Amino acid sequence: MLLGPAIIAGRKWQEATARMEFGTRSIRSAGQGSGSVEVTLPPAFRGLAGLPCRVALRDGLRPELVLQPDLAAARMAFGQLWALLVDAMGIEGGGVPLADCAITLWPASDAPGAMPRLAWSDGLALAGPAPHAAFALARSVAALAQLAAPRRGIAPGLAADFGAACAHALAGATVHPAQQAACDIGAAMLAAAGLGHEAALALAAEDAGSDAFRAAAAPRIAKLADQHGEWTDDPARHADILVAWRRGVALELSGA
Repeated sequence: MLLGPAIIAGRKWQEATARMEFGTRSIRSAGQGSGSVEVTLPPAFRGLAGLPCRVALRDGLRPELVLQPDLAAARMAFGQLWALLVDAMGIEGGGVPLADCAITLWPASDAPGAMPRLAWSDGLALAGPAPHAAFALARSVAALAQLAAPRRGIAPGLAADFGAACAHALAGATVHPAQQAACDIGAAMLAAAGLGHEAALALAAEDAGSDAFRAAAAPRIAKLADQHGEWTDDPARHADILVAWRRGVALELSGA
C-alpha cells in the first residue's frame, strides 16, 4: 500500500516520487466479526498515527490503494506562523502562498535552496499539543521567513539566511550546518540589541501557539528583517561581516 504522492507545489514530482517505495506489506483481516481489513505501515509513518486518511483506489493495469492524510491541522499551524511573520515584518498578509514552496511529507535532509521547503510532518507536530519539537518549529519558521523575505524587500540571495536566522532566534536550532554563519551573525546582532535567546523565549518556543511565544518572537523577527533589509542595500557590509565570521571560526578551531 502506498501513501499518496508528497505534494510539491510549483515544481515537478521527481524528488518526491523517488522515495515512494516502502517495501511490501500484507493486508490481513481485522477480525472475523468486524469485516474490516488492516495493513501495518513502516515505522517512518508513526507520526501519522491517529490522523484521518482518505482511502482511494487508482484502478487500472497496476491498481494502487492510496492513503491521503488529512493535513488541515498542518495548514493551520503554518498559517499561524505565517501570520506572526506578516505582522512582525509589516508586510501584506493573506494565506500562506504554498504554491511558492516545495512541500514534502517529511523534511528534506540536504541544504536549503532557493525555494523554501516545508514538511507536512513538521506542521502536524506544531499542530499537536505542546511542547513542540524545536527542529519542527525551526524548519517551518525558516521556510516561511524565506518565503516572506522578498515581500519585505530582502534580496533573494539573503532570503535563506534571513529564514535561518529567524529559525535560530525563535527555536534555538540551526536547520542545516551550511547556514551556521547566518545563525551566528543573526544571534550576535540580536544580542547586541538586547534580544538574545533568553530562557523565557526558549520556554515560550515549546508552545509555538502561545501568546508568550508571539510576544517574544515578534521583536526578534522585526529586528532581523530590518537588518537584512540594510544588508540588501549595502551588500558589501554583509560580505565584510561574513569574512569576519570565517576568521573568527578559523581562530576558534586553531585554538588561538
